[in-house]
Amino acid sequence: MKISHFMKKEKSGLAFTTLELVQAEEQQGHGVCVREPSDAEGMPGTVLYGNPDQAFDVECIHSQMPFTSYHNGKPKFLWMHGEPLSSVGNGVSMKAIVDMASRTDAFIAMRKEEYAIWSSIQRTYVVQKGIDLQRFRPIDVPAHDPKDPTSKLPGDPAVLYVEHWRGQRNPLYWCVAMQQVCQKYPKAKLHLFNCTNDKMYQTFKALIASNKWWTFIRTLNGPVNDADVNLLYNRADVVVSGLYPLYARSIEAFGAGKAFIGPGYTDPEYPFHCDLHPDSMAKAMIEFIENRDRVNYRQWAEQKHDVQETVKQSIAVYERYL
Repeated sequence: MKISHFMKKEKSGLAFTTLELVQAEEQQGHGVCVREPSDAEGMPGTVLYGNPDQAFDVECIHSQMPFTSYHNGKPKFLWMHGEPLSSVGNGVSMKAIVDMASRTDAFIAMRKEEYAIWSSIQRTYVVQKGIDLQRFRPIDVPAHDPKDPTSKLPGDPAVLYVEHWRGQRNPLYWCVAMQQVCQKYPKAKLHLFNCTNDKMYQTFKALIASNKWWTFIRTLNGPVNDADVNLLYNRADVVVSGLYPLYARSIEAFGAGKAFIGPGYTDPEYPFHCDLHPDSMAKAMIEFIENRDRVNYRQWAEQKHDVQETVKQSIAVYERYL
């Protein structure tokens, strides 16, 4: 099959997910191309990956649709990367989705929890939310050494927060939850990475000092290089998220063989659940500490979050329209 993708060039979870999908499609023998939606004249934009000189069977929209695709008769699928609530909240995304809906044959979502929202707008299929298990994988790291930036993060457990900080997406509730965790397990330490906004950084720096959180928060750092993300996961014991009611790229931790805890991750077969409340989050963390070997996290990723399976399921959707 020949598959064309339209995506804005940006550093985001959307872009990383799209490129992983495209590379997996190529590995499975499909012809692919990723290009920006349009240039200044409204024509399809810059090619970001793959071969544009193909007769494509289907088109996948990840950001916007170029005008040249409106009437070409190709089956079109809008991939639903964003969270429905934030799509409304940012004042732009939901309106754009509604505007494109009539031009698409179907939506493709990656979390069953959002199906009810998207299917109210357009026919929606749900596929597995996968990650690149070749990139996100277990590696050996040395024991904690303050002089070695590749060694294990301090703490037992070392708790890592590394998702993109913006607006209400921040680690405040986990900071408060860890106060409770450390009452029972004082060796537990929280590490905050990937804060890219100076005002947000200064806010948490002030909170850490005022609340004496420095007793358990050992890291407050800025941006993380893409090449270092898998190493960072491997340096931790457990990765946490504050997203609710859904989850995002932090499931990469599973690929690295590490636990993941977040209020938006609700798979009933996974043992560590919490609500968006510090008491509930602390309880889930304590349950993990006391039962950390209950799950083979790498195996969980292979069963639940493999991008190769995502592609197989999405190809089956495309074939319905050919």
